Amino acid sequence: MNILKWELTKVFEQKSIYVIAIILFGLFTFSKFSNTFETEFTQKAYKKWEGPLTEEKIAKAEKLNAELNEYFFSKEQAPDEWKSAQAGLFENIAYGKNIENTILERDKELEKLINDAKSKNDESLTRMLQIQREMYNEIKINKISYFQGPNETVDFVNVYGLILTGVFLLVGLAGIYSNEHSSGVENFILSTRNGRTKTMMAKLSASSIFATVTVLLGEAFNLITHTIIYGTKGWDLPIQYSFKYYFSPYSLTFMEYHLIQIALHLLGAIAFAGVIVIISILSNSTVISFFVSGFLFGIPILIDSIMDMPQQWIKDVMRYTLTNIIKVEELFMDFITLNVFGYTVLAPYLGIAFSVVILVLSVILAKFLIVKKQIE
Repeated sequence: MNILKWELTKVFEQKSIYVIAIILFGLFTFSKFSNTFETEFTQKAYKKWEGPLTEEKIAKAEKLNAELNEYFFSKEQAPDEWKSAQAGLFENIAYGKNIENTILERDKELEKLINDAKSKNDESLTRMLQIQREMYNEIKINKISYFQGPNETVDFVNVYGLILTGVFLLVGLAGIYSNEHSSGVENFILSTRNGRTKTMMAKLSASSIFATVTVLLGEAFNLITHTIIYGTKGWDLPIQYSFKYYFSPYSLTFMEYHLIQIALHLLGAIAFAGVIVIISILSNSTVISFFVSGFLFGIPILIDSIMDMPQQWIKDVMRYTLTNIIKVEELFMDFITLNVFGYTVLAPYLGIAFSVVILVLSVILAKFLIVKKQIE
């Protein structure tokens, strides 16, 4: 316990962490509170319509939306905020109806594909298509509410949360072993064989705790800022109301998805912390450790966002990198599976499996490297 406390103290006493925290949270706060569009008027518009989406309510919304469109086309000046807020509400009601229609069309397509697979005696494909069909049919778009709060909260993890976690882990952990090598303390640690393993486990535990604190701190900021700006409504709506998840087969509310999202984000962060520890053991310089770890973290983002690789297999591989597991969204945006020994495994389970495997390998490799390391 004393070794763990000492390792935690060394990690958390780094001034650079707090400088980065002030800069990032300051920028994020400014960004969030300077873009608080569609709040008061939109919330007021939703208040009258929130609740079950009946056929009568949908028909009325379509009629009023047509009237608003006619109004917008007949006016040269910009429409007032109230009418714009109403138009946004009616569009989201229509959007929910479109999701239902898409699911019905997909169900017919999948039925044909299932029959074709059965006729070819392809049991694996048949099972995969049946799972897909069952999942989509469980989605129910039967209510409406103001959902900007949960929508922004979920999206925060994909963008700002990814930046926060990556930067804090890189700055806080890159020198967890490298600093001791350059200062000469490493020779003292390596002089006792039992001390090597105990210190290594303490460093891995401290890295996991630091990753957990980082994720929870980012989540606290996420929930507090978006609750202040948008309120607490909409958490019981299906995630398909967020445009990114229009094709998602998962029957989850924003609340259910966000809890899973944070859990996966945390698991990926802890696994990446383990990778940084390995790199720090292998590096004589904190700078080298930082840039190598940063390269591993950034290359999936570079490939996805900038290089736009056309090869599908590259995209499939990148989906299960720790960076994209920490990002989470790509595991849930569509029906993505892998056939493992005849069993259909969904992408989120693969993400969990890869994270656990990398974490376990990090512990095993760290122990091997530190035991074999020679005193210089």
